[in-house]
Amino acid sequence: MLSCIYYLTTYFEKRHQVRPNLLYFHPDHVSQLRKSFSNPENLGRILNMLQMELIIDHEVVHPHAGWSPAVERRTG
Repeated sequence: MLSCIYYLTTYFEKRHQVRPNLLYFHPDHVSQLRKSFSNPENLGRILNMLQMELIIDHEVVHPHAGWSPAVERRTG
């Protein structure tokens, strides 16, 4: 899952000239992401390491990245 996130963020940044700060995931994607870390229960810490916010939606078929100025103001 980490390689997928790397690809999504790199592609988004090249296309939009800004680093994404949002990840859109299905709950199943979140489960896969958690398995990539030694402490999978601490999702907040995982997101802090990635420096991104997570949008979890059952309608998301494929993970994708995005950017929001509201998130940028909150974290910046």
